[in-house]
Amino acid sequence: MEMSQQYNSLIQNHLTLKLVPISIRELLFISNAPCDIYGIKEGLFHRTLRKGVFTNKPLLRDLIAKGQIHLFVERKNRGLIIETVQKNLLNVTRSLSVGNPQEKGRMVMNLLTINMGYLYVDPTNDAHLKLQHQCAKNLAYFLINRIDMLEALQKDFIKQKHHFVFAQPLIASIFLLGLMKYSQLYSDQDIENLFITSYFKDIGMSAIPAEKYDQDNLTEREKELLSKHAEHSVQILKGRLPLSPNHLNIILHHHSFSLLTNDLHLDLKSKEQSGELIAGFETMLVTVMDVISAMITGRPFRPPTKIFESLDLIKILIADQYPQEFRLIVSFFKSFFFDKK
Repeated sequence: MEMSQQYNSLIQNHLTLKLVPISIRELLFISNAPCDIYGIKEGLFHRTLRKGVFTNKPLLRDLIAKGQIHLFVERKNRGLIIETVQKNLLNVTRSLSVGNPQEKGRMVMNLLTINMGYLYVDPTNDAHLKLQHQCAKNLAYFLINRIDMLEALQKDFIKQKHHFVFAQPLIASIFLLGLMKYSQLYSDQDIENLFITSYFKDIGMSAIPAEKYDQDNLTEREKELLSKHAEHSVQILKGRLPLSPNHLNIILHHHSFSLLTNDLHLDLKSKEQSGELIAGFETMLVTVMDVISAMITGRPFRPPTKIFESLDLIKILIADQYPQEFRLIVSFFKSFFFDKK
């Protein structure tokens, strides 16, 4: 009995050194487990899913119901999970026009967000960045040509409650795409280019670990890195994505509000008064969509606001300088959230 306990203890210690965490979200888009997947039961590691098992949604829902949400794989197999997710992302993106477009759009948006997590962990990985860019462009083209599906896809995506660091760029960019299409003032190519600019503008936030965004007690160094995320985004993207100098300039000056503040009104008003927030019409569009999407989806340190509360704040910031554009923004969001045909 004692020998058995010692053996089990050795196995647990060995697993502790070998295992790394994964998200259960990753398994939602993998048809078969590419390796053994471990969970925690009664404080001990145990094999939850064997390699090759069919990871269907009922199985995963059962794991969640049992509290098996903390999953792990061996460090050497972490790449297999990433590779499988990315292969699925590429395959679904290439087949957006085949099958149920609503379901395909939903899958691409979720897979893109998971891959954004991989990219934030390793922002200099050219393969991750190239895949993200290619698939984001395909999604933009898909949405531009199926604008009637935008509302349902966006609302469903928000309900998925991905970590806001990875979800925020897509939520803001889809609102931006919808607004530009709604205005009937932009070519499809212009919409796609600004969608991509908006989507990658915050990649400089990868300078600090994602879990830090759930805290309001960052170190001064971490706050400094976060405040300079726009500069870091340009450094990461320049020469690696086909962004024009104008679009890189939009990224450099988009100056999103601090994710650390508990008083959005004071933070945004301060930036507006100092001239930091608005620097050019397209920059204004990108910034405003970012602000609105952040406010209505909430953060760990503050609850979400209602859409008209966020528009009231935007009114303070841009209505004097861009009165017609502000009315257009209000009309778009009224149509998006309230008008039903």
